[in-house]
Parts: sequence; C-alpha cells; structure tokens
Amino acid sequence: MKTNGGNGQYQKELFERLKKSISLKREEECIGCIIKPAAWWIIEKSNPKFPDLKKAISCHCPYSKNSSSANTNCMKMIFNIIQKAREVKALAKFDCVHGLHGFIYPIMHGEKVYGYIGACYKKKDVAPQIMDVFAAFTDTIVREIQKELELSKLYETVRPRAIALSTVHTVHRLISSTLDLNELLPRIARLSLQIMRANRCSIKLVDSKRKILLPKATVDLRKKNVTLKKVKIGRHAPGRAFKYGRPIRGNDYIAVPLIDEDTIGVITVYDKIDGKAFTQFDQEIMSTMAEQAVIAIKNAQLYKEQERLTMGSIKSLAKVLDTRAPGTYVPRASFLKIALAMGQEMRLDAENMKSLEYAAILHDAGEVVIPYELLTKPSKLTGKEYEIVKSHPMAGVEIIKHMKALKSVMPIILYHHENYDGTGYPKGLKKEQIPIGARIMGVVSAFEAMITKRPYRSVRTISDAIEEIRKNSGTQFDPKVVHVFFTVINRKDVQQALEKELYGHQ
Repeated sequence: MKTNGGNGQYQKELFERLKKSISLKREEECIGCIIKPAAWWIIEKSNPKFPDLKKAISCHCPYSKNSSSANTNCMKMIFNIIQKAREVKALAKFDCVHGLHGFIYPIMHGEKVYGYIGACYKKKDVAPQIMDVFAAFTDTIVREIQKELELSKLYETVRPRAIALSTVHTVHRLISSTLDLNELLPRIARLSLQIMRANRCSIKLVDSKRKILLPKATVDLRKKNVTLKKVKIGRHAPGRAFKYGRPIRGNDYIAVPLIDEDTIGVITVYDKIDGKAFTQFDQEIMSTMAEQAVIAIKNAQLYKEQERLTMGSIKSLAKVLDTRAPGTYVPRASFLKIALAMGQEMRLDAENMKSLEYAAILHDAGEVVIPYELLTKPSKLTGKEYEIVKSHPMAGVEIIKHMKALKSVMPIILYHHENYDGTGYPKGLKKEQIPIGARIMGVVSAFEAMITKRPYRSVRTISDAIEEIRKNSGTQFDPKVVHVFFTVINRKDVQQALEKELYGHQ
C-alpha cells in the first residue's frame, strides 16, 4: 500500500485498527501473565514530544500523575528510550525510578516507524525469549493490519463499469475461486477467450527491475505447444498498453493493462474466431474483464505474500524457542517431508496441508513453559513432573492463538498427543474424534523422538522405530495413518533424506 502523500490517514487507520485488535489484546493478556502486573500503552507518533508521551502514559501508569521531580525524570528517561527504539528499530528495555521495569517496541512499516507499544511491569527478570516472542507476534499482528489496509485500499479503487455485462458476475466468481496464481492466470486467459471468442490470449506481468513484461500464462486454441515470449515495455501492443496505461487495439488484437494503483501487467487477446476485427465494444468488455481480473491477481499476490510472512513468523518463532533447548523446536527437513507426504497420501486439501506444515514446525512450541530441568532430565519423570509435561499442548495453543492464520493449526498442536484408543492427553479423545492432522503428527512426532537424540531416551535405529510404530498401531496410533506412514517411509527419496540428515549419507 502506498503511503506517500497519505501518511497521516494511513497512520490514523493503522492505530485505529491496532487499538481494536483482539489479537493484540490477547497477546498483552498472554505476555501480561508472565510479566504481571503490567500497564500497557500506545504512542501514536513516530517522534513524540514530551507532552505527547505524558498524555499517552498518564492514564496507565500509577505514578504518572505525581508531579514530583522523580516522575519527571522517569518520563525523560522513557522519552530517551523511545528515541533509542526509533534509531535501532528494535525493542528497548528500561528501569524507571519508581522500581518498575519496562520496554518500548516500535511499530513499523518497512523502515518507517509510526509509533510505539510500551509496557511497565514489576517483574524484574523477564527471559529475553519472552521479549522475542512478543516482538515476533506484534510484528505479525501489525503486518496483518497493514495487509487489511492494503486490501481495503485495493477494493476502494474498483469502480463499476458503465456497460452492464451479463457475464460479469460469472467472470468475477470464477476468477476469484482460487488464490493460487498458477491456477488463476490460465483460468483468466481461458475466460477471456470464451468472452471474446478469440483464438489466443496472453497474460504478462511486469518485472519492474528489468523493465520487461514476463509471460505468465498463454492459451492458444490453435497450437498445442505455445512459446512464451518476453516483451519490453513500450514495444508491441502489450508493451505500449503497459507504458501508456490504456488499451491498445488493432484489427486482430486488443491489449488491456491490468491497473490497480500501479500497472501490474497486460492481458492481450488475438484473432477472433470468426475473423472479424475487434471493436470498441470488445475493448470495453475486455477493460471490464481486466478490472475484475486485477482484483483476483492482487488478492492472490497478497495471499502469497501473507503466506510467506506467516511462514517466516513461524520459523522465527521456532528459532527463538529453539535457543532454549537446541534441536527441540526446529524439525528436520526429513520429518517435515514425511508429514507432508502422509498428508498428500491421505488426500488432504490445500488448506489442511498448509495447517499440517505449520503444525509440523510448531507442534512442541508449548514446551517453552516446561522447566528446562524436566526437558533434559535423563531419568524417569515423577507423576507430578509428567503432569507438567502434559500441559505443553495447551501452552502451545496459547502461544499461537493470536495469529489468525494459525487458527486451523491449533487442533493439531492441542491433540497430537491423543492416542487412538483414548488413553492420550489432554482430552482423552479416541479414533475419529482426533483431528486427522493430529493423528498424522502423532505418528511423525513419535518416530522423530525415537530416532533423534533425547536426554531421557537412547537413540533407536530407523528400523527399530518403525517396528515400535507397528506395535502401537491400533492403540497409540490410527492403523490407517500407520499404513500411510509405512508407504511413505519406504519411499527412496524419504529414506535418502533421513540417512543424509541423521548419518550424513549422500
């Protein structure tokens, strides 16, 4: 979303949504349980003046209304910490003269700071990992809000066409039915051919760095093998349509730019089936088609970017957690490969596959709340200690519940220690009561635990671990899932991946 020339409005909308954000409120409650009691406040300016700071904090800090010099010095100190946070663009901690502790975290978009989130609390020693988790979650929440603003701006640019096309609703519904760009663009090309009754359609998107239009989808009804050609901006009909931001029409072609706030590409149709020339009416229809298409394309691009941001946040969180007990939270690529291959074998849809992938990375994130000495205890756990360990699935859900994109991941994390016969935890679910993703993760996580180094268990060979999975089929594990596991584990590529990671074999 462009902010040049509209920074004030953008900033206003950003903070309005941030203050209403349920995810942020829940995050503050969650972190607040660790650093409690805590007073939270938001500063809505990138470079606040001293009165702005006092106004933002006055209704939250119990000492702020005190007019003493100590309180004034405290405010000055916080004011300086804000300047530091703005300069380093990272969380900055402080201790105030009233015996409280706190931190300031900048709210950013790219490299630009728009304001700050701050907290004062009494707990003295807060683990750095907690601050890292807060920063990671806050970044994700802010990015979600920024994407919502981008989508709002995107839809505000759409204006109804003067020409009523009976096919518009059908076109819009069909091209909006997928967020996968590789599926979307050929679908738009085929629809364009049907509406225009033309022989060929090409969709090109811009590579702004190289100043060239790259072919992304071409459908030619007359040829089986289609050659995809690059076009320089300003050259040929597509290049000129892009350069001038308007349709370019000839007797046997129409090139229409895909325009959102900027021109992102061009749709070009060639050669009517009946051999007639393209008309002004055809041009208007294609312009309407392009207006519908650009919404779907931008949504797909934003969705892809959101997926990338979500995966980045998940990996960052796993890395942060892994610093506490290296090797505990970041799964090996081979185990992720096994989990996804099992999901494919069981024909999970794209959404469930994505949830399984996220869960494979974060399924044991809740172990961060378990005392380190329990995680590394080489001897058998006591009953009380085991009950503490059993709390980690619920803790894992508490950690990720603020991320909307991970809502479907929570049941997998929560129930992946449930047993098929109902003897697992935390709810004692059995058979199909356990989500399919959790049943898959139960097998994969057990296999992973057996063949990797753990303080409390000697490493087993792959064959021994497979045999253990077999013995527990029907009790601990779903027999159908175990059958799929055997199918996947016997694949040559999976065996090679395991041997390479575990034993260094190429």
